[in-house]
Amino acid sequence: MFHGGQRQMKHWVNPTRKSTLTLHDAAVATSGDYRHWVTVQSRRLSYPMVPMRAAPLLTSPASVTVIATTCAAADAWATALMVAGANVGLGMAEQAGLDALFLIRDDAGGVQSRSVGPLFTDNSPTVGD
Repeated sequence: MFHGGQRQMKHWVNPTRKSTLTLHDAAVATSGDYRHWVTVQSRRLSYPMVPMRAAPLLTSPASVTVIATTCAAADAWATALMVAGANVGLGMAEQAGLDALFLIRDDAGGVQSRSVGPLFTDNSPTVGD
């Protein structure tokens, strides 16, 4: 499937902290491409796959973190929002009333964050109090 591509695996040795969460009766899940991606013709292709195309993501956030009442819901939403991409995913998260943090690569090689919901905009988020 990745003919002519070079598989590159990078380990996230020293991540930059974007948020600290204290959770009570809640769960958090993150979907990201930092572990599973390849470079093909100078394009970063990553897991998960896009079902409508039966192909890897061409553009996606670096990661999406979601807080929900169950881990299954947080994981499902994080994956769905990752596949949707930042622009569509932010709207989906807002419409669904989710707390979600998107980390998005910029053209300079940095990472920008965009969030939906009060938990990622408050200075000391707590769930379940």
